[in-house]
Amino acid sequence: MTPDIPSSVLESLTLVGSTKAIGYLPLQTVTQVLQLNVEDAIAHAAACGLNALSIGPQECCINSGALYVFDAAALEAILRNGVATLEQVNAPTDPTMFVRFIARYWFPADHPIMPIIRTAFADNIRSA
Repeated sequence: MTPDIPSSVLESLTLVGSTKAIGYLPLQTVTQVLQLNVEDAIAHAAACGLNALSIGPQECCINSGALYVFDAAALEAILRNGVATLEQVNAPTDPTMFVRFIARYWFPADHPIMPIIRTAFADNIRSA
């Protein structure tokens, strides 16, 4: 990674843990801007005890596809709390399948699943 790239670009992934269950970056950002190898980023996430999925453009609402990093235990707790909503909208309750589900579709702000997604992404967390 080049030194002139702000660390805030990586925050979506580096803040993932018990308080931010999911983060993502477009694959184009990972490979072209950050100049990282996707497989290396996945291995790094695994070494940190996290899960990671590279989801290509054919299965993702992000044009270039995206790299999703998630804390399976933290996400599972969030999904457990939102199980009634997930059942209502026919969304999966398994963490990996949920990540694949939200990667595929871009939901409108008023969709019933959005509070769960916002909680999983910890939209209220920003670096100081």
